[in-house]
Amino acid sequence: MWQTFVIDQSHINQKIDIFQTALRDCSQTEQLIVQKYIIHGTPYVFKEDEGKYFDLKHEIASHFKERPECVLMVGSAKLGFSIAPSKLWNSFSEESDIDIAIISREIFEKFWSELYDFDIGLISRTEREEQRYKKFLKYFFKGWLRPDLFPFKYSRTNEWFEYFKSISYKYTPQKIAGAIYYNSELFEKYHMQNIKKLRQENI
Repeated sequence: MWQTFVIDQSHINQKIDIFQTALRDCSQTEQLIVQKYIIHGTPYVFKEDEGKYFDLKHEIASHFKERPECVLMVGSAKLGFSIAPSKLWNSFSEESDIDIAIISREIFEKFWSELYDFDIGLISRTEREEQRYKKFLKYFFKGWLRPDLFPFKYSRTNEWFEYFKSISYKYTPQKIAGAIYYNSELFEKYHMQNIKKLRQENI
């Protein structure tokens, strides 16, 4: 059972300052920043118990028959703050989700094959469902499978969310959500683009 998680705002503010300094430092490439701050290190949410991070990674990896190093925490639970445009610099909170990236070509291709067989082109859909499908394709092109955008009526959708629901609130008081990346190169590229935008727009 997890203990009450204490949000240390001064610690988060320090981490934001360090990250913003890195963004302003032109000697640090976007790739270096992604590798150093987004990929490397113990997540903020597990700063007091690094072992739990491995346990979470191991549980997810075992479920998907992958290696723990293929499982990464991203988002505000990792950094202590958000760098998503709509929530930029918002601190991690008890209401935040824990976002997990599973980087696996095999898993990606398995869902890809199943989604191909699902053949959404033959299924009628509303305008709203069509817009969601277009958004799904946009991320798919970037090597990112977002289950929250899976085409409607796809049978594996509920299975995916039931699994992550089963491990939510087990390691921390937060809900856990997962997504799949094709490989580490595309994972880095996606986040490098975000870092580049941050440098252009906000720093």
